[in-house]
Amino acid sequence: MSREGNSYHTKRRFPDRGGPDWIGPIVDYKELDLLRKFLTPSSKIMSRKRAGTSTQEQKVLKQAIKRARFLALIPYAGA
Repeated sequence: MSREGNSYHTKRRFPDRGGPDWIGPIVDYKELDLLRKFLTPSSKIMSRKRAGTSTQEQKVLKQAIKRARFLALIPYAGA
């Protein structure tokens, strides 16, 4: 089963990670434009595979999205 034709595995947020010095996006709950890039149209948090983030980056991202939702900066459900 070949995955080359499958677009799900090729659409990543950060396809070229910039080498070993790349530390990932600096995520803060106030950066709404960056947080929205990691949300699906139904406002679910994108998976690690699709977003192209590491485990640590995903944890920081998840926490920032939850904080922004709690402060009503981004919606819990799709708009």
